[in-house]
Amino acid sequence: MKKSIYLSFLVGLILTGCFTGAPKPKAKIVFVSILPLKYFADKIVGDTWKVEVTVPPGAGPETYSPTPKQMMMLGEASAYFSIGYLGFEQTLLENFQSTNPDLQFFVTSKRIDLIKDEKEHGDHDHLQGVDPHIWSSPKTARLIALNIFDGMVQIDPSNSDTYQKNLNLLLAEISKVDSTVTKLLANATSKKFIIFHPALGYFARDYGFEQLAIEFEGKVPSPKHLQTVIETAKSENIKFVLIQKEFDKENAEIIAKETSSKVIQIDPLDYNWPEQMISIAEKLSNTPQ
Repeated sequence: MKKSIYLSFLVGLILTGCFTGAPKPKAKIVFVSILPLKYFADKIVGDTWKVEVTVPPGAGPETYSPTPKQMMMLGEASAYFSIGYLGFEQTLLENFQSTNPDLQFFVTSKRIDLIKDEKEHGDHDHLQGVDPHIWSSPKTARLIALNIFDGMVQIDPSNSDTYQKNLNLLLAEISKVDSTVTKLLANATSKKFIIFHPALGYFARDYGFEQLAIEFEGKVPSPKHLQTVIETAKSENIKFVLIQKEFDKENAEIIAKETSSKVIQIDPLDYNWPEQMISIAEKLSNTPQ
């Protein structure tokens, strides 16, 4: 609650000119929530616009709070491209939509067949029971790219030909990643994998896998839940545990020790989206023994 009040106050100060005096004209800046979105946006806009990211490298979107500097830059931006279901986005975007009607907002999850869960997720990032990790699959990445393209054409129609050309190149790159991932996963010995935070739901769905999450409803797992995961790992002969670089390895290492498995680090929030998708597929296809 205190964080929300502080954020609202800061946004109000910035957008009423208390920090900067008279309101500034909009710059050729667009914001995105996370680094994979920046990768797609950079590819589409080229040198025509500057793309800024809210969640920096090494930070998690579940708990991130924008800095005062970022808030000031947002006051100068022309558009914001969001996932639409990350927890920090909700407060940020609601505040800006009410105080800065000139800032245009685009949700990159439009047209995507979203994974929904009726369970409560507490205070973690699954707003409205939706899995927000839409960037984790090449098949959903195509729609993210189209959504960013549509937004850029709307705010800057004079450069639509450039954006179309760049979009075509990006879609070709995504298709190549999809093909590479498909070939790699054909060698996988198991269709189930254990992961700390359930960030690969769309990847698993689109390529016929099942992810078993250590984290339970956005919280540190209980001993009972840990035991359930350990028993599943043993019965399914799963020999590795994936964990994102921004999370503590302790619980993953407990499961690895109990099941004689190996902890493998992944980084689905990395800027180099193609490299990460292929790397994850390689890890799933070459099950450590």
